[in-house]
Amino acid sequence: MALDPRPIIARFYWQARRLSRVLWVRVALYTALAFLAALSAELFDGYIPDGPKDRFTQATTLPILTVLANGMLAVVTFSLGVMVSSHRTLADQSTPRIHRLLAEDSETQTVLATFLGAFVFALTSLILFRAGYYSDSAAVIVFGATVFVVAAIVLSLVRWIGQLSRIGSLAYALDQAETAAEQALTRARDVPQLGGVAWSGDGPPDGPHVDIPAPGSGYVAHIDIEELQSLAKDRDARIYVRHLPGARVLRGQSVGWITGDQGGDAPSRCFVVSENRTIQDDPTYALAILREAASKALSPGINDQGTAVEVIARLERLLWNWSHPETDQPTPDPAFDRVYLPPLDTDALIIQAFRAIVRDGAGNAEVLLTMISVLCRLRACTTLHPEAAIDEVLRDIWDHAQQGLTTEREIARIRAALNDAGLDV
Repeated sequence: MALDPRPIIARFYWQARRLSRVLWVRVALYTALAFLAALSAELFDGYIPDGPKDRFTQATTLPILTVLANGMLAVVTFSLGVMVSSHRTLADQSTPRIHRLLAEDSETQTVLATFLGAFVFALTSLILFRAGYYSDSAAVIVFGATVFVVAAIVLSLVRWIGQLSRIGSLAYALDQAETAAEQALTRARDVPQLGGVAWSGDGPPDGPHVDIPAPGSGYVAHIDIEELQSLAKDRDARIYVRHLPGARVLRGQSVGWITGDQGGDAPSRCFVVSENRTIQDDPTYALAILREAASKALSPGINDQGTAVEVIARLERLLWNWSHPETDQPTPDPAFDRVYLPPLDTDALIIQAFRAIVRDGAGNAEVLLTMISVLCRLRACTTLHPEAAIDEVLRDIWDHAQQGLTTEREIARIRAALNDAGLDV
């Protein structure tokens, strides 16, 4: 039987996408390209006419390379210091989980990689010049490449100046978190159950079946559903997955079941387990990161109710836009009809987004009143059907308000708002 390459391509794409968000990977790529560019200049020796050889000589190019080598190392060191200090500050102001999002910012990574790549190119070219590696024709190529590098540096500096004006602000961190949450929610809406068939996920299926053990302990980060579909077809089986990405599992614990032909190993390799939760396929975690920023703002050491109210508004916007897409699209048919996954728990989205803020804002009437108005508006979310979860959070508001508020007038305001919301207290 011929091997189906699609699962391999899908897994490679997921791994490549994950690695592309790691700073050192992008820096290493730019550095390698710069090194190869410096080495390959001699290959074009025979294509350079005699005229440019007299104008763009080694003496013309060496001073520019020297300036680049000296300047770029200082710029890289300064930029890394700014990035690390700003990330540490934002982690202290909001939540340590937000640091992972900031570290994956592609714009900052590209700027830093450009600076370091320019330094490596200049240093390598200087070494090759001094070693006598370059001919007169190659010096022309190096000069042209140097002009291109200078242009890239100027463009990156302009972008970096704009980035520096906002990289240390809390609003920048919240923007990054909101964007990541929006992308995760959109993927969950457009491809429900990762493209599989919905099922309850509350127990093993009827009939003969075999457990699929977790390959490690941690959080489910990715499920290679294409490979699961391929395995199910080959065995004429059905695969039932217990958890969506984000669930915490232990090595050897069942993450699903396979029915039908029991030949072959259980497809544990299709489940990627990570030490930390990832946002890509886990919208609940994306909302939790924003919620943690609000809880941190309400802590006694910071006491910033304005940030908490802003985060509540962002959470409301995310959930509302997710349940009211710009274009009405019918629910797509499952692309993987042999793989069954539980649907996204929309009640958990509401609870994860708001319950902890209610607890931490129990002593702040303005925060609680904002929360009540937001929950009342979210009742109209047709995709969420959040009535039960919203009623639960509203009851939490009343319980915490009685304990946290210090005046009868504030408690009366909360009571009136909850009564208007339909909760009899």
